[in-house]
Amino acid sequence: MSVVRVYNRGYDVDTGIGELLHTTSVRHAFGMIRREVADPVELAIIEDRIIPTALELTRELSGAWVEGAGQRSVGFSYRAIHERDHWTCAYCGRSVSKRPPCEALLATVDHIQPVSRGGESSWWNLVSACKECNNRKGALTPSEAGMDLRFEPYDPALAYRVGGQVEALPVLLAV
Repeated sequence: MSVVRVYNRGYDVDTGIGELLHTTSVRHAFGMIRREVADPVELAIIEDRIIPTALELTRELSGAWVEGAGQRSVGFSYRAIHERDHWTCAYCGRSVSKRPPCEALLATVDHIQPVSRGGESSWWNLVSACKECNNRKGALTPSEAGMDLRFEPYDPALAYRVGGQVEALPVLLAV
């Protein structure tokens, strides 16, 4: 599954400099292009198909609409954990959902440091997991269970993820 970067208006293709707003799926990116909300600025050929890898919005968004702008709190919920993790199991990488084709792919939320060992419910300790992996890990840490995290959890108000890599938002100082 490819991830498409979405930049605010003003992205410079030659230098790669621009305000990264978020990432999205290829399917959603095509919808944004069709609705004329964004224009493709970088393309790639994957499996004989041309897909966008970066979009630029057709109009500039103010900072109030940018994920993480102003260091505000993003609504914390189990659904928000799944959205942050793109409905992907942090352990096996399979897609999870509320209504999966099989019980093993049911979307659950896992505490990396188990609650029974003092783990708290926070952005940094929770990840999306399929029911099968969550049951296999149980009350163990990932290292004890022999399970590696495919990506690190993060707080969406303080960071964003580009192609699986978490980047901290720059701190803007008032002048």
